[in-house]
Amino acid sequence: MLRATLALLLPLLLAAAPAGPQRAAAPARPQTPAALLADGPHVLWEGNTARIFEVRDGDQLGERRAKAPLVLALPGLAAGGLRLDGKAYPTAPEALPDPGRILAVSDLHGSFDAFLALLQAQRVVDAQRRWTFGKGHLVVVGDVFDRGSQVTECLWFLRALEVAARKAGGAVHFILGNHEAMVMAGDLRYLHPKYTRAPQGLPAYPELFGPASELGRWLRSRPSMLKLGSFLFVHGGPSPALLDQGLDLKATNQAVRQALGRPGRTLDGLAAFLLGEAGPHWYRGLVPGATGQDAGGPDLDRMLATYGVKAIVIGHTTLDRLTPLHGGRVFAIDAGLKDGRPGEAWLWEKGRVWRGTLDGRREALAP
Repeated sequence: MLRATLALLLPLLLAAAPAGPQRAAAPARPQTPAALLADGPHVLWEGNTARIFEVRDGDQLGERRAKAPLVLALPGLAAGGLRLDGKAYPTAPEALPDPGRILAVSDLHGSFDAFLALLQAQRVVDAQRRWTFGKGHLVVVGDVFDRGSQVTECLWFLRALEVAARKAGGAVHFILGNHEAMVMAGDLRYLHPKYTRAPQGLPAYPELFGPASELGRWLRSRPSMLKLGSFLFVHGGPSPALLDQGLDLKATNQAVRQALGRPGRTLDGLAAFLLGEAGPHWYRGLVPGATGQDAGGPDLDRMLATYGVKAIVIGHTTLDRLTPLHGGRVFAIDAGLKDGRPGEAWLWEKGRVWRGTLDGRREALAP
């Protein structure tokens, strides 16, 4: 009886006992959502031929070629796809009349889902991501790139929404920020890890937004400073040193476009100044306490008079809330989308400035 019992137990005991030196069990790897490992499409032009790259599952690269004109499928973003002709984009305007209704958001930093939720809450787009803002204008005040994992999604969404808005009599404006300029210059310090794990065969990240790429051509046609009616939209701000350069809006935007150039290019003179700390992408002096030298009083008076506006709308410096500064002559609208917060929208409607929140509310800020 005992022998029979041992015969039954022996296999169980052997299976449970260590067979020699044991290596600690490796911790389970967290499962990465498939969407996080996907990227694209990226369209690079060789004459009138497009090379279209898409990444799936992190290391699976698809590439195909198509002749212009072509329709690029963007599921969930553009009904019927987006028509591309391979041509250079016309230069975006630097000044337009007051459209009567403007909604502005800044510093998306690849937070597409949060950005979309805010636009839906404020009735700029509907649940199917269709434009519902009529003849209103949407302004993104810079820094779509870096930090987050949905940069490409943000860019194509804005590009497709631009077409839909135009058909409805409205407009989408993308203002360049310092992170757009950094990526186009090859400075990749703030990339999300998703974009550093590119599969073999995918062009280098700056090349995906270079002068031969569809998105790169579009970005290089965008302004760094835009005047809509009585408001100036600029990512960082027009520093006193920028005013000393004697450039108007058109000349400033054109000089920045020329300075963007190609990755690795050495900048000097005006180009280095415009893409430096006193340039419109990096300047922080309009936010009290953000630097050692705050631009208020006569400096701000000079800025408003130079550009013929009553207020300046900026991003770049993150605050707890969308904040009126200098008696409502400056609005700092970076409310932390990049930090995982809901963010807030700046809204001009019915002759007043409003704060728009994720729950759909609007709070009057200033006449």
